[in-house]
Amino acid sequence: MIYLSLILILYALAMTYTRLKNVSTLYLYMMIASWLVSFFSYLFYLSNFNVYFIAIREFYNFSPGSWNRLVLENFDSMLLIRLLNGSILLFCFSFLMFSVSFTLSRHKVRFYMYAVFILGFVVQFIFYDPYLNLGLQNFFHNKGYEYGKLYHSISNNLDRFFLLFKYVTMSLSFFILLHYLVQNYKVRFIRRYTIYHMMCLLPIAAIHWMMFSWAPDLLVKATFIPDHPNFLMPQIKNLALRLNIVPILSFIALGAMIFTFSRYKTLEQLDHNANEDIVKKMRTASLGVKAFTHSVKNHLLAIRSEAEFLREKLADDPEALYSLKLILNSCADSYEMIDNASDKLSTISLKLTVCRLHVPVEAALAKLTSAEQAVPIEVIRLSKNKVRMDQKHITEVCYNIMINAIEALRGRSNGQITIRIEDQDTWGCIAIADNGPGIAPEHKHDVFSPFFTTKSTSTNWGVGLSYCHKIVTAHDGKIELGDAEGNGTVFKIFLPLT
Repeated sequence: MIYLSLILILYALAMTYTRLKNVSTLYLYMMIASWLVSFFSYLFYLSNFNVYFIAIREFYNFSPGSWNRLVLENFDSMLLIRLLNGSILLFCFSFLMFSVSFTLSRHKVRFYMYAVFILGFVVQFIFYDPYLNLGLQNFFHNKGYEYGKLYHSISNNLDRFFLLFKYVTMSLSFFILLHYLVQNYKVRFIRRYTIYHMMCLLPIAAIHWMMFSWAPDLLVKATFIPDHPNFLMPQIKNLALRLNIVPILSFIALGAMIFTFSRYKTLEQLDHNANEDIVKKMRTASLGVKAFTHSVKNHLLAIRSEAEFLREKLADDPEALYSLKLILNSCADSYEMIDNASDKLSTISLKLTVCRLHVPVEAALAKLTSAEQAVPIEVIRLSKNKVRMDQKHITEVCYNIMINAIEALRGRSNGQITIRIEDQDTWGCIAIADNGPGIAPEHKHDVFSPFFTTKSTSTNWGVGLSYCHKIVTAHDGKIELGDAEGNGTVFKIFLPLT
């Protein structure tokens, strides 16, 4: 059990050491550190009594020689009680703060919301301090029997209250995560990360409850000799009764934690690899476009030169002039399409300004032609928050997605586009949904790849969504493709709120 726990801890550290600047990771490390301190303090404290060896051996896989060595060390019981109670309180506090830091932004949380719990844990740490507790016991018992009895009653009630406070704290942690999951269930990346956090915390809470369901506790009692207090043994009778299943549950819980850390790391790696794959494709496409456009432009230049020469020679032939005009217009349109494709795949510099989420949406709507505006477009504005964005590029992102939706609805009498602007926790979200035919499941993985398109039109090169992905990720945002309610497609653009 000890070795498996240490392996788990080392594995957790290996999986998270690159995220040290993340507040949630720091609270996770505090949980691990407090669990270690409470675990060893608990063992060393029990060794002072030289009891429960059978239980300890079954649960922690201790050999008789190791146990005897601990017994002979004669550890400072007062220090061990302080470390045990303090580390258990720190574990509960870190457990709660891990959930809070993951689910709530610094803009939503005020210090007074933390102060209640910080004060509660500080008061408990003081209350369970063995020196203070002994001092209070001696003080009230010296005043008489009734005072001693009153203090004993108050102390027991406070102990029950603080034990309840501990379980309320840990239950509140899961409630915060569950509420966050329900609130943001439609956001795929938030949903996945929240579920994995809950899977990680659940076995940690289970192991802690099995080991320290009784703690923190008042483990010292005053006697008639002031310098010789009576140290109390923890109440682990229930643990002894469950010894047949506790090791099994512990192995299952630790295995679940290892699996959770593995999947969490894999999930991050998959997202990273997906983004890197698109970036590599865009770089490759950009190089190909440069070579391709150089060659095509040379041919277009030759065609345009010959057309202009013929226009001068055939100035008296209206039919020839009309055909030559079409050729020159096609050359100009081809030049523009090539330049647009090259620009969307080339390196882009952003000029960030603070503005509201609805601004690029309204600018994109203004760019639509009267024919494109024939499709009903409903805009639902639920957010008044601001984000740092390059307004020009985000406008172009919204415009590209709107054009795709309009083209998907071509020929449908009941076509409808809904644009929903709202906040999702610390993210501003622009969701553009249509009730068109949707995107086939086998194509969803490739929609952001450059030059991928299911449209047969000569004006579509399949670089629009690649450009959208590039711009959104450059803003430290995310773009998701999903299915709209019923039929159709929805693209969700997430940008960090300021």
